[in-house]
Amino acid sequence: MSSLPTSTADTLVELLRQQCTRYGGKVAFTFSENGDGVRSAQLTYRELDVRARAIAANLQWQGATGERVLVFCRPGLDGIVAILGCLYAGAVAVPVNEWVAPRLSSVAPNSRARFALAAPEMPTVIKTTVDAQIAWTDGRPPRWCGTDVASTDAGEWTDPHVDTDATAMLLYTSPSVGSPKGVVLSHDNVIQNLAAIHQAWPGDSHQTAVYWLPPHRNMGLIGGVLEMLYIGCSTVLMSPSAFMQRPMRWLEAISAYGGTVTAAPNFAYQLCVERSTPVERERLDLSSLSTAVNGGEPVRESTMRAFAEAFAPAGFRPSVFVPVYGLTEATLLVSGGSGSRAPVVARLDRGWLRAERAVDAHVRDCGAVSVVGCGRPRQPVLIVDPDTRRVRGCDEVGEIWVCGPGVGQGYWDWEDETRQAFHASVAGCGDVPFLRTGDLGFLRDGELFITGRCHDLIVVGGVEHYPSEIEMTVGDCHPDFVAGRTAAFVVAPESGGAEQVVVVQEIDRDVQEDEFVGMVSAVQGGLRARHGLGADAVILVELWSIPTSLGGKVLRDQCRYEFVYHVLQPLAEWCAGPSGVGSPGGLIRADSPDRVFRGARNGTG
Repeated sequence: MSSLPTSTADTLVELLRQQCTRYGGKVAFTFSENGDGVRSAQLTYRELDVRARAIAANLQWQGATGERVLVFCRPGLDGIVAILGCLYAGAVAVPVNEWVAPRLSSVAPNSRARFALAAPEMPTVIKTTVDAQIAWTDGRPPRWCGTDVASTDAGEWTDPHVDTDATAMLLYTSPSVGSPKGVVLSHDNVIQNLAAIHQAWPGDSHQTAVYWLPPHRNMGLIGGVLEMLYIGCSTVLMSPSAFMQRPMRWLEAISAYGGTVTAAPNFAYQLCVERSTPVERERLDLSSLSTAVNGGEPVRESTMRAFAEAFAPAGFRPSVFVPVYGLTEATLLVSGGSGSRAPVVARLDRGWLRAERAVDAHVRDCGAVSVVGCGRPRQPVLIVDPDTRRVRGCDEVGEIWVCGPGVGQGYWDWEDETRQAFHASVAGCGDVPFLRTGDLGFLRDGELFITGRCHDLIVVGGVEHYPSEIEMTVGDCHPDFVAGRTAAFVVAPESGGAEQVVVVQEIDRDVQEDEFVGMVSAVQGGLRARHGLGADAVILVELWSIPTSLGGKVLRDQCRYEFVYHVLQPLAEWCAGPSGVGSPGGLIRADSPDRVFRGARNGTG
């Protein structure tokens, strides 16, 4: 691959203008709802520039320069053009998904955006809701602008001459705890991270990218839109909902368009394995694919192995996988790309890992933990003891702390949280501010390995357990359990006492009582064998019932809330005996009797 022929750009405005001049009539984006070429739309680099400048000119005329602008993104190219229009206008883009009402109820009032940008067909009820939410916090509703401006307006655009440290966008997180927080990203933050991504993946303008990722989120916007513009390639986009309805559409699009690069969270690759038939796989040609980025949630060695085996007949090669680690607070990428010909996997002793040491397991250790390496750090990374704030050595597990030009400026309107997360100090490192990621991991041979989240640790009898490991064990306990769709957490009884372990598992069919008894036994047996603990409650729910981020990350705290307050609708549930979850006077759910079975879908029980 050739190296990037530029990058003299210091801001996103300069970068986009340079690339649109360089690649002119080349197709920048193709949108196909289902990835099949039907109802598709295209924009060349030149057309993208003209439409973005037209929107920018209108925003500038309205007085939006320097102001926050809510950008309502729906599947298609309008949302991308609108975000670029905000950048061209010198405004601060705040991308949101117009269909996610609960998220809007947090993002809209927190952003206090002075302007809102949307397609003319956006439902009136959403506009009314947003007006009320922002007016309640800021005293007046935002001024609405449309994406349907005439291309001739592009001539009215004036270069805003933004500085490198000017705010380019607020990207809101999908936290497992608390409300979404808007990460303030400067033009320099984004430019530096685009360069870091290019170091990890040295793609060039000859690439063809295929993505279904939501364009208003970090992985979709930074990695799937801006990075592709950064290298000057052509990108095929499809609707996220089309992928969720039928995951194979994604791979069929890669096959049809000759895609060379794609990216998705781990669960997407798993879904393609589970929801495809041998006949569907035989129809594919994935031999063009040279890079399949896996990130946004824990990367599973078992998923990559299953995917590689399932799609080997279609020409997929295991070496194509590129595991990465990143987060919105660091713009996107923290580590990725190792120089190894295949993903690096460490098989670790479970006991030593609980003791915060990465020690290779014995070759015959059936209970070993497989941890996938997420490449070399592309920003300065330290592994830190979160209590003493002292740096830990190689193969020692601690919290991942990051510094460097890709780290964002902080959380919008969350001063205390910004101080705690973005201005942490490391013993012996002077006044250098570090970002506390909240993720646990270790370094080995220059590779970063992720083991879990600090606040998610489950402690039973003084022993720490990673919920992700518990979830993987539960998911493997029964063939009818949907892989990657498990939540494990603890709940404290109202009457006090030890916290109790709850597992929630999705299943895609009805369950009879005798079957459920066997499933519970399988779960308990698996947990005891691999982790030395038992579950105090086992809950089965319908597919897609467990709350997740748009990137597929399980939101354990939200699931805990929905369990405790009866938002979850169980197909079947089992609770422990008199001294456990269902004991009178110590309930975590006030009406949870001992050993409950409910057939929610078919009314039996």
